[in-house]
Amino acid sequence: MSSSCSSIDLGIDPDIDDALPDSLVNDIELFADHINNLKNSLNPNSYVPDGESKCVQVHAALSLVSQSVRDLLVRYPIFKTAQVLIPASQLVHSIKEINFENATNDYGRTLQCIEKLEAAVGSTLRLSV
Repeated sequence: MSSSCSSIDLGIDPDIDDALPDSLVNDIELFADHINNLKNSLNPNSYVPDGESKCVQVHAALSLVSQSVRDLLVRYPIFKTAQVLIPASQLVHSIKEINFENATNDYGRTLQCIEKLEAAVGSTLRLSV
């Protein structure tokens, strides 16, 4: 993969890039970028623009992750597995359960869901090669 960030996050060997279609590599890199944006939005010290709440910021980032997962599911049937669908669903539910009014939120469960989704996408990708 051309992006070392997405290679590291998904546990993919950069040499696998040669065996994957460019469109899939681009979609995986986009997924990784959206996942990183979601992680950053969950950081208690992350910048929240004026007029926007932490809740809006996190939900906007989740929306992009959800769209990139949908794109993977629609474009590449190998991702239509419980291994990918369950962690994606768990991530959505974990964010729905966050009480953004609480200043001392623990995002540990949500971060675990993100890690599970990254691992599922990465292992599915490795199995496809």
